[in-house]
Formats: sequence, structure tokens, C-alpha cells
Amino acid sequence: MKHLLIAFFLLVFFNSSAQNIVLATYQYADNNRLENIRPLAKLLSDSLGLQVQVKSYPSVHEFVEGVQKNEVDVALINTFGYLMLEIARVKNDMKPMLVLKVKDGTENNYKTAILARNDFPLDTVTQLKRVASDYNLGLVNIGSTSGNLIPRLKLAAIGIKTPEKKFKTVGYGENHKKAVDLLLAKQTDICAVGSTEYFSLLADADKSASVKLLWMSTEIPLGPVLFHNRLSDTVKQKMVEHFLKLDRTSPTTLEAIKSGWSEAKQAEKFIKIDQLYYTDFKNQFGNPKAMENILKQFAN
Repeated sequence: MKHLLIAFFLLVFFNSSAQNIVLATYQYADNNRLENIRPLAKLLSDSLGLQVQVKSYPSVHEFVEGVQKNEVDVALINTFGYLMLEIARVKNDMKPMLVLKVKDGTENNYKTAILARNDFPLDTVTQLKRVASDYNLGLVNIGSTSGNLIPRLKLAAIGIKTPEKKFKTVGYGENHKKAVDLLLAKQTDICAVGSTEYFSLLADADKSASVKLLWMSTEIPLGPVLFHNRLSDTVKQKMVEHFLKLDRTSPTTLEAIKSGWSEAKQAEKFIKIDQLYYTDFKNQFGNPKAMENILKQFAN
């Protein structure tokens, strides 16, 4: 009887644990994005009969660490974070299964803009190679795709493999707006930000007249939704089905998610992907080794 009771309680414990799913993301600026993903958690919980908890990590890097520690079942992560997980030394048990798709024909959705003040003596990023040591470079934050990874890839492509060794200084503005503000305040000479911030800048006549564009990247693919291998195939399949039809069955839930990410505002729905989805993006800057080196610099 004693052994039967132990077996019973163990069974109850593991079954109840299996019902707890952690849906997680990361904070940007002062938005922890919990309210953006809470409607999704409720929808999944109600429709699947599972307890779905929401969690937000203070930064992309802490989010990556949480994924590596198996604290997360479903992750809404950015492109840089996912690529860091791919290259990290620590085993990763999560796989990309979904991504937000931008409407066909959409232009200027999610790019990197490298800016300088209008009195800057150079007109293109390529010209920086020989004179970088005379200038200060401003980036967004270490976990930013458009404000750290992409500008580093572009600089590597023109021969500046380690900005910290070539520029006078390299600093972070914490978010895209602050990075631009530092440029306008002459606390940095060049800054790299997401194109959304640049286009917002253009809408302000006074500010737009104060800066010039040195380089604009091609479109950056949005970050994936990752699913942990420990989720049963049945649960994963049902969750994927709900993601795929959000635009039709719960557009308010989809809009809540999109509103948490400026780069997702022009997205129309989730689509299925696999690990090959980011291959073209990883190869577009020439030598894939350059991206690998940058990822290793920031990955655990």
C-alpha cells in the first residue's frame, strides 16, 4: 500500500507538472511585453486545457540563458537571440517552428540604418575603414539585431572586424531612440539603429535635417517562436495550429503580440518554418565566418 501511494503521488506530480507551460519573451526598454503575450497565453490555456504561464526576462542575454537552463517551453525571441542559441556552447533543446510573416510587397519593414549628423565629412559607411579611429560609434544594446548584430556584420564586410579596436569609442544607447538622441546631442558621431526609428526621425522636419543616412540594410527576418523538445508532439501540433490561425480566429491576440515589437507591426500572420529559414540571411554578408565570430563574441 505504501508503495502504491508513493507511485500515485509521483504520477499526480509529474502529470500536473506536464500541464504547466511557460510562454516567455524578453523586455525592451520599459516594456516587459507581458501584456503583449498574456492574451496568447490565455487563449492557449483555455483551448488546450493547460496552464500557460507568462514570463519576461530583463534582456535578450538573460532570456537566452533561461532557454539554455530549460526554464522555457515556448519562446518569442528576436533573431539575434536565436542565432546566439544556435552557436552557444550550451546545448539548446528548443527548435524554431513559427515566425511572423510580413505582407508580400512590404518595403522598409525591418532594417538597420547607420546614421551620422549632417555635418559629418563622410557619406558612406565604406569610407570609415581608414578613419574609424577618429570617430565614436553608437549602437543600441548588446542583444539588438538591428542595433548591434547587423551593423557589426556590415562593418566586418568593409574590413572593420572588431569595432572596439578601430573606433575611438563604441557605446550603447540602451534603446533605439536614446541611440539617436546621443547622436543629435553630439555625444557620438555615428549610430546604428532600427529603420523604424530612422523613419520616425524623418517625420520630424527639424531632426531629419540634422542627420544623414550612411547605409541601409536589406530586410531583416523577424525572430522565431521556439518550442521545447519536451513538449509532446500532440501539444506542439495543437499550439502551432492556434498560432497559424490567429489572424482569423483571434486577430486581437495577434495585434497584442505585434504591438510589442515595432518590427512586427506590418506582419499579417504566423507561418511555419524550420532551421533553414535563416540560411539566406546568415549568408548575405559574404563570409559566414564573420557572423559566427560575432555570435561567439556575445553567446555564452
